[in-house]
Amino acid sequence: MRDPLRGFDPKATYNAASLVYEDASRDFWQYLSTRAVELAAPRTGETVVDVACGAGPGLLAASRAVGPSGRVIGIDFAAQMLAIADERVQAAGVTNVELRSGDMTTLDIDPGSVDVLLCVLGLFFVDDMPAVLRSFWALLRPGGRLVVTVLGERFFDPMIEIFIDAVHAERPAFDVVEPWRRVGDAAMFRDVADAAGLSGFTLHGDVDTLTLGGPDDWWRIVMGSGLRRTAEALGDETAIKVRVRCGAAMQEQHIRTVELSSQHLLATHS
Repeated sequence: MRDPLRGFDPKATYNAASLVYEDASRDFWQYLSTRAVELAAPRTGETVVDVACGAGPGLLAASRAVGPSGRVIGIDFAAQMLAIADERVQAAGVTNVELRSGDMTTLDIDPGSVDVLLCVLGLFFVDDMPAVLRSFWALLRPGGRLVVTVLGERFFDPMIEIFIDAVHAERPAFDVVEPWRRVGDAAMFRDVADAAGLSGFTLHGDVDTLTLGGPDDWWRIVMGSGLRRTAEALGDETAIKVRVRCGAAMQEQHIRTVELSSQHLLATHS
């Protein structure tokens, strides 16, 4: 049977990356979670479910939006991510956020019970993306909103190509797996939504320019993101050589910023 993730194990990868992920996320992609909350516009008293909530950057924004009479449920299957999310929730002193360990393909939530369902940077890690979108849709009440955020065609450009070239310089033909490319352009994402039977949805994209303080920042991104899978598979010695090559290229080409594009699907249940 064909493996669309080509051996990529998101649970193991993000459990291992959790601490670095949280550190890198604050500077380089956490804003995507708060942006998704803004797009969904939760209202006072509503129930929000954040699937693949990770370390929880969107949970507090949703908590504030729904207020004490509302409810926020964060779900992730990476235990270390949930532990960080729990620390964040406890530090904020909020009481309307519940954290659950779970797989997005088998959510234990009653159909028609959710006002807002968020899934940020998680959809492309499942084998059958349309089936998961259909299951999300079934959980919404009439008037409920679904926001799904994925990455776009620009993934920390131009550093991603420098990274891949460095990997291949050390290990020719090595398979650098990038699951986010499965819905990396608007046509691919739209096809998945169409296959799920979603109607009346809108898609819009953003491109954000992010500042790198130096080569160490790039390696924070590598080790805190799905690129960690490649670095670990290479082994420590080869990964160090790849890191050195990336740093040298940054210096030679005077690279100080990267571009990250994202796509956001918004659909309202009738």
